[in-house]
Amino acid sequence: MQPTTTLAVAGITFAGVAPATAATAKTAAASSRNCDAYLLRWKQHENEADKYRTLYRAEARKAHPDPAKLRQYEELVKQEVRTADVHHAEYNKCRKG
Repeated sequence: MQPTTTLAVAGITFAGVAPATAATAKTAAASSRNCDAYLLRWKQHENEADKYRTLYRAEARKAHPDPAKLRQYEELVKQEVRTADVHHAEYNKCRKG
């Protein structure tokens, strides 16, 4: 069991060192601006859109799908995608400085 732990620690150590030495000035500047909040919100809204797509598909597969639910899920997907796009643009703007 110890070799696995040692390997994992070595992997973590290597992963922590490699980006720091390979980072460009632009990447370092972007990380100092901390664009993570934009990235997090972008991904959350993408996940929400995926959730509503799944609900839409499940409803559509039913023998008698509810048209109101289909419209609702479709609108929710559109809203989440629009919101995700906004956060994606903010993330890219933050990264570029």
